[in-house]
Amino acid sequence: MGTRSVKSVLLGILIIYLGLCAVVFLRQRSLLYFPTVQTEASMLDEARSRGFQRWINSSGKPMGWMTSDGTDDLPILVCHGNAGHPLHRGMLFPALRAAGMTGRFYVVDYPGFGSRAGKPTQTSLVDAAVEGLESLGRPAILLGESLGTGVVAQAANKRPDLVQSMLLLTPFDSIRNVAAYHYPWLPSLLVLDSFDSIAALKNIQVPVAIIAAEFDATTPSAGARRLYESLQGPKKIVMMAGIDHNDAIDSLTPKQWREVSDFLKMPQPSRP
Repeated sequence: MGTRSVKSVLLGILIIYLGLCAVVFLRQRSLLYFPTVQTEASMLDEARSRGFQRWINSSGKPMGWMTSDGTDDLPILVCHGNAGHPLHRGMLFPALRAAGMTGRFYVVDYPGFGSRAGKPTQTSLVDAAVEGLESLGRPAILLGESLGTGVVAQAANKRPDLVQSMLLLTPFDSIRNVAAYHYPWLPSLLVLDSFDSIAALKNIQVPVAIIAAEFDATTPSAGARRLYESLQGPKKIVMMAGIDHNDAIDSLTPKQWREVSDFLKMPQPSRP
């Protein structure tokens, strides 16, 4: 093969590669977010069957969903994972109740999920979480699951005065690193919604508990370890051995849940 032919082949490969990068760049949010969309009527029916009710702020705007039980002394703000919609996360709450969590759970509505209008982006999800946190009007425990760990990290960065502690379930350090794991051929700088949790939490001093899965094929545990090592305040990690992403939460024992619950309720210094 002559020099000209080699150059033509290399040029063709480069064009194909750039074309693939362009397709992924343009479609990346559809690869990142997997919302389930339902009508408000069907969401309300499902909420009643699952023990939720609409969470409305003081201006009458829907913020999300809240449990019918629990007190507001130390509320728990929940930002859920990628797939489904907020009412699918109720399986978390009985274990936390049994472990001594008495606060009411408030689950944030993400734009584009469930019945909420809008499109999911880092900005829209974080804005929804911050708005919900501010509507509670008091420090809360922030609970994030998978994608939601990136959301609560950004929300805590914006309103650290309203954060009592944080529980991060199967977290990552940044979406760019997750993308590099799944798409090693893709330049990470093309990622629009980076959700850089290490940068967001670098000045956070409240207790942060992490529950990670050793063999997590979705958000690799190496990212959870890097995030844990970067934290400057009180911290705790529970690494579930031999477990994948979707099995980590169900694999915790009641004793482990109690230890996490006690850690999250640690007394904090008086706030200015």
